[in-house]
Amino acid sequence: MDELIVVRGTATGSCAADRGVLTITTRVKEPSAVEAQRALAQLTSAVDVVLDQFASIISARSTASLSIRPNSYWHPESGRTVVDGHLGERGTRITISDTDQVGMLVRALYEAAPVEVNGPEWELADENPVLGQVRQAAARDARQRAEQYAQGLGLSVGGVAHVCEPGLRSEPPGVLRAFAGAADMEMAAEQTVDIGTAEIRVSASVDVGFRIEPRR
Repeated sequence: MDELIVVRGTATGSCAADRGVLTITTRVKEPSAVEAQRALAQLTSAVDVVLDQFASIISARSTASLSIRPNSYWHPESGRTVVDGHLGERGTRITISDTDQVGMLVRALYEAAPVEVNGPEWELADENPVLGQVRQAAARDARQRAEQYAQGLGLSVGGVAHVCEPGLRSEPPGVLRAFAGAADMEMAAEQTVDIGTAEIRVSASVDVGFRIEPRR
């Protein structure tokens, strides 16, 4: 059985995000289901107009949720569930390929309709070169660690016996806070939309087992 030195190599890097994901939610409450459906359709149409205007920077767009449902609560005095209207809701998830224009899009959405915007969730594309660079740096770190241990033990590092990647982790910056309701919309109208920085920190680690040999 081979005698091994098993070490974990690590490395970090950072780069600008390739894309940002936003979830746009529109909600209404009306006395009846028909009225809720009609009101929701009006608001979502306003949202869709804005999204169509920014179509060139939206690489993906899908409906995350859509519902018309009774709004009910428990009435303790009567001992029964009471329905006091109907709620309509639609959530739309979009992926923005031009991160520099996220703020402009959010501003336009706030101006068009009373929406709630969650995100952006910053992401890196699978083909982003920083991912490979960080992995390679982690592998080099693993060999350097193994050689340092081997030198201290009076040994030499031979070939690689096994490699295991515990995981590649990305740490996106904080996300834009959500504005919802009239009060928040008034606040949003007076403020510049701050989406934070679109830079992502990437960490890689790799476990490597090196064969050890007598010092040459």
